Amino acid sequence: MEIKRIAIIVGVVLTGAMPALAQGMFWSFPYATSGYAEGVSDNGVVSGSGDGAGGFFIWTAGGGLEAIGGNPPGNGLGGQGKISNDGARVCGNSTDSVTGLSELSLYEVSTGTWTPMGGIGGSSGAETSSGWSISGDGQSVVGLGWVDGGTAHAVQWDEGVGLYDLGSTVAGQSTRANGADLDGNVVCGWQDGNGRQGAVWVDGVQELIWVEAGVPAQEAFAASDDGEYVTGIGYGDFATPGNAYRYNTVTDVYEVVPNLAVGGEQNMAGAGITAHGSTIVGGTWPLGPASWGKAVIWREGVGTMLLSDYLDEMGVAYPTGYTFNFASDVSSDGRWIIGWGGSGFFADENFVVYVPEPVLFADGFESGTTGEWDLVAP
Repeated sequence: MEIKRIAIIVGVVLTGAMPALAQGMFWSFPYATSGYAEGVSDNGVVSGSGDGAGGFFIWTAGGGLEAIGGNPPGNGLGGQGKISNDGARVCGNSTDSVTGLSELSLYEVSTGTWTPMGGIGGSSGAETSSGWSISGDGQSVVGLGWVDGGTAHAVQWDEGVGLYDLGSTVAGQSTRANGADLDGNVVCGWQDGNGRQGAVWVDGVQELIWVEAGVPAQEAFAASDDGEYVTGIGYGDFATPGNAYRYNTVTDVYEVVPNLAVGGEQNMAGAGITAHGSTIVGGTWPLGPASWGKAVIWREGVGTMLLSDYLDEMGVAYPTGYTFNFASDVSSDGRWIIGWGGSGFFADENFVVYVPEPVLFADGFESGTTGEWDLVAP
């Protein structure tokens, strides 16, 4: 696979007015009025879903919360509310007016409309397919399509092409796509048959991810815009905390993203990754949901640290005693980080932080500027 060069153009927030952001900022809003924050664009538009009630939503610092409808995950439906880099398109689910079934769908922010994209021939309950992620350019949506009532395959919809089956390399076993790169050429997720083994599809061809020979990696959640890296989850046990990972789709090298040296919990996931794969956000947590854990950030050449410590380092102020439980996504330039937190042990709201410090890459361009980035690690 050829490593791509990406032109990054600064966009504007599409909903509401964006306040001037000359310094680090913090916002929060409760689950009860929205759902879970799952995606963030390079211009600070947050997207997410209501987990069985309330539909999908978008949020901006200037415009606040806006319900956008659709069929959120829960009650037998899957999916996530992820967003394109420019904040113009959101993936998720909506109902096909002909079949009455829920399908992988695309939401256009400018028109306020959902478009269902079909399925691959099967259904399960009220669902034929579900949208789990969107490419950075908004031209591809990936997720899950039902082959029959018990088996599902990773699927991909491309602008001008339509929905197609990414298949399974293990007969009779399911797959799902969780993430995509900038243009949809690299897709990541899982393959059943050896647990939910991490998998990538490069130009539609599946590769399984291995920690080492004979040891499968766990599912992958997100891909860098350049398509070179994906990140995912690692499960530990009571004695040994798990580690997240960064997998190089070009060299097929699995790299450990280590858990916290102090306070690392049983499980650790990388949930969001920047354009070049040099920064990963996620969390570490014990038995139970990730919202019971500690949000973390890993930076190449720096290592893993608590998200709160990183925000302190970057001069981002937030409420005294605030708990960052899990970071669910990061914008491609690393300036926006979202997730789940609150004032107690258990997360009960979404947080949004803006980090103004530019991220420097090897060719000297700063994140957020107009220009062409050389896709090499800093």
